[in-house]
Amino acid sequence: MRVVIVSDFASVNGGAAKVAIESARGLAEAGVDIVLACAIGPVSERLHHPRIQVEMFRGEEIWKVGSKFAAARQGIWNAPAHAFLSALLSRQPAGTLVHLHQWTKAFSPAAIAAAGESGLPVAITMHDYFSFCPVGGYFDFKTGAPCTRQPMSAGCITSNCDRASYAHKLVRVARQWRSNEAMRSLKAPLFIHVSDFARRFAEPFLPKGARHAVVENMMEAERRPPTDVANNRHALFLGRFTQEKAGNVLAQAARAAGMPVRFVGEGPLADEIARINPEAEVRGWVAAEKVFDEIAQARCLVLPSLWYEPGPLVVAEARSLGIPVVLARTTGPASWIVDGEDGILVDGGDVGGLSAALQRLKDDALARAMGEAAYRRYWADPLTTGRHVERTIETYRSLDATNRITAQP
Repeated sequence: MRVVIVSDFASVNGGAAKVAIESARGLAEAGVDIVLACAIGPVSERLHHPRIQVEMFRGEEIWKVGSKFAAARQGIWNAPAHAFLSALLSRQPAGTLVHLHQWTKAFSPAAIAAAGESGLPVAITMHDYFSFCPVGGYFDFKTGAPCTRQPMSAGCITSNCDRASYAHKLVRVARQWRSNEAMRSLKAPLFIHVSDFARRFAEPFLPKGARHAVVENMMEAERRPPTDVANNRHALFLGRFTQEKAGNVLAQAARAAGMPVRFVGEGPLADEIARINPEAEVRGWVAAEKVFDEIAQARCLVLPSLWYEPGPLVVAEARSLGIPVVLARTTGPASWIVDGEDGILVDGGDVGGLSAALQRLKDDALARAMGEAAYRRYWADPLTTGRHVERTIETYRSLDATNRITAQP
């Protein structure tokens, strides 16, 4: 089996890049030959493997390219990137598969077009919703609520919903138009979703005739003894302090519930969170190797996201430690939770509902029982890299109608 993985970044700077790199490494160790096409260095040491060939297009992150006009033009269509990928894919032997992980930061929709023009089977992992939504999150940043418009309809195009400005939105609309054009060149692409919820939500917006599969992202965790959460007191928010992640909603709910709360991360809502809940503890990011220790100090992890978040792995990290989770039911990990048994599901933005959930978890016996159930259910089917690789290879095989693609040990 041979796979060309397309990722803007060659080192970890976020979730999509991490999955692309770790997936490349895991697939190589499983006997798959990998070509990783990237645009922005440096190259991660995880890509140093005899079965991994790194092909670097010397690009730049779009919004760091000279003038705003030049950046917009490259974001809509990166012609040199198209030429690079077209040449690279033309050299691949028959049976090679193309897997797009991330293209919006450097490659542009030219990556989709080059993949389609190659005639090779194509898979796209849906780390976000840029495959159909101009702003990528199907979220209206001006109203602070999930979008209700048909992507690229007149209502969508005229809506000033971008986080930055309407001019920025129009650039993204132009990029989406080129992306949609490129998508039409794909023959029965396979969309890989990172949760059951994300698949159900996104599938109606994606090309008819496409195939779909769910492969959760990997999350390697050392198996520790379960945390006795009855000994912990505070709720934990771990992530960016941004509008769509709704840390301000948690600040209100925790204050109403009388629940101590800790916010770990950074973002523009930091001051608002402190103003809403003066008792809240607001900290910066912790080092990656300290994340599990941070989570283990919490009574519960709270993910109150307003947007349809596809698959944040912090939920899996908490469950691996026996920490119950309170999260919006319109997020990917909600499909992992048995409401009221190993976590609590709430409506996004519902301060009262979230406050009531935190009140329930002040009961030591209930918190302990939920934590134990979360731990038991996570470790029954942990999100290991091996699991991710095995399921990824299964999806690759589904792209080959005659089942000629096989991994060589």
